[in-house]
Amino acid sequence: MPLVKVVRKGVTAAVRKVPTSTAAAMLPMTLDRVGAEAASESEDLKKVEDLADAFRQFQPKLKFQGYAGPEQAEFRADFEFRSIKDFDPENLQKRQEVKDADGETHFLRNDLADLKTNIDLLYRLKDRWKLPAVRRAWGNAAQRQEIVEALGKLRSELERVAEGEK
Repeated sequence: MPLVKVVRKGVTAAVRKVPTSTAAAMLPMTLDRVGAEAASESEDLKKVEDLADAFRQFQPKLKFQGYAGPEQAEFRADFEFRSIKDFDPENLQKRQEVKDADGETHFLRNDLADLKTNIDLLYRLKDRWKLPAVRRAWGNAAQRQEIVEALGKLRSELERVAEGEK
């Protein structure tokens, strides 16, 4: 019988083929399909290479409509999600620019963005009223009248712009 000598070697570096596809098979997820499996055995699954590919294929959108306050003021917002960052609350409070098939750009309706802009404006006005120069001007009757007139002109201009928008 021949003698076999076993020699142990350390780990050696070798080139290995790197997997190129990390695809996941996914179903289009809609609200009515949450928690459900494929509708049938013959339903085609979509091959998704990465998260950006999933957003390109499924093009998730959300149309939101709600009512708030005693007057039941309507709030509407339309969102198109192109990346995971679009779900960030800060991004949901911004207007979203979308290009048509013609190449024209327009903004999706987002009443939440308008509300946030108005709230920010009111906070800036509140901060300005705390300034000593504004307090002194408000204490003087003539200057107070000028401030009221300027605010009245601002209001009428804003109403004119709002009417032209509708």
